[in-house]
Amino acid sequence: MRSVKDKISGYAAGALLFFVTICFAVVYFCLRSFGEFYQTDMDKAVNQFALSVIEPDSARNYNVTRITDEEYFSTLRKLKDFQSENSSSVNRISLYSFNNSGGICIYDTGDDELGNRQEYDEYTQSVMAELINCRNSWNDSSGDETVCYTSVRTVDDQPVGYIIVHMKKSPLDSFNVPILLVYVFMMTLSLIIVRVFSVLMERNIFRPIKELTDTSLSFTGEDEDNSTDTRDDEISGLSSAVNKMFMHINSGAENLSRAIFDANHDGMTGTLNKRCYHNMIENFRSCSSICVIYFDVNNLKLMNDTLGHESGDYVIKRAAEYIKELMSPKDYCFRMGGDEFLMVMTECTYREMDSVISRIESESPIILNRDSDPLKCALSYGCSYGKGSFDYDSLLTEAEEGMYEKKAELKMLLQMPER
Repeated sequence: MRSVKDKISGYAAGALLFFVTICFAVVYFCLRSFGEFYQTDMDKAVNQFALSVIEPDSARNYNVTRITDEEYFSTLRKLKDFQSENSSSVNRISLYSFNNSGGICIYDTGDDELGNRQEYDEYTQSVMAELINCRNSWNDSSGDETVCYTSVRTVDDQPVGYIIVHMKKSPLDSFNVPILLVYVFMMTLSLIIVRVFSVLMERNIFRPIKELTDTSLSFTGEDEDNSTDTRDDEISGLSSAVNKMFMHINSGAENLSRAIFDANHDGMTGTLNKRCYHNMIENFRSCSSICVIYFDVNNLKLMNDTLGHESGDYVIKRAAEYIKELMSPKDYCFRMGGDEFLMVMTECTYREMDSVISRIESESPIILNRDSDPLKCALSYGCSYGKGSFDYDSLLTEAEEGMYEKKAELKMLLQMPER
């Protein structure tokens, strides 16, 4: 009877805790969603106001001449007034022009004056190319602020700079700790309620049942401790059958996982295959940034024809091993054909791509054959990078064309035959 009581108490505790958790999860995510909506809406309002107030051609002229006029101060006052009226959400509004050495202030509601230079910090250094290019817009969240970068260009598409808005994060974030404390309190209260419920069940239900059981056993002359449960063997048999069923399910799951792995990987090199690439290509098209590196093994056909496929297979495996050494956990490597590989770096920065290409350049020519082989097989490559709005097919074509150019260079450098 005690086991039944424990089960009921456990079910009650689980149901109550689950209910409390769901309620608080719903409240929390509703608050988070409202906060994100508020933040997004406010970001748009600030950027729209700044874009409506700042005249791009005039701003570009101020940046060049460093000469202010009444129109300049009128625009600056409007920005400061707007920032002051919305100080609960907006910390600062500024317009900076960027070059290789840093940012140059045009408008700023803080302390910076026209022409003041601002050095690149760790973050702006990482997006320096984007800031100089002055094409895209994005948000960066760090600390207690969200910083919005909005590009400004003149009517004739000349770069002016970036409107930089420092926004305070949603005030709802400050409720995280109180919500957590209330959640802990409710969980503790739930456990206390379950404990009281368990004591009441013991007193009003299970104790009378036990007394009735003891009385019944006293009439039969059988001690409760010596009584047997005829269900023991059946339960043992069921437990054994369930264990066998789970073993069979696990075995089937392992076989299925192996089949899926084999269907998506190249058997020789262990890299992903062309079939897997075609299944993932739409994901690559939707990345915010991507780097494509196309590889090809020079002289492989002559190696196969002259020294045999065993030597050719060795070269292919060496190429795959080298490419894998370049990859990070978020990168992919596909074997696209007999001697062609494609490495795709997703959500990567220009600096990450440059680091990989610099390593390849420094190690080129990358010789793949054995030292004892009379023929040389080298790895040629071509790369392309896209961020924001890009055409994936064009990037792939660009990388492939670069690979063929490198292939021709290596043939001349290593004096390889034309075949």
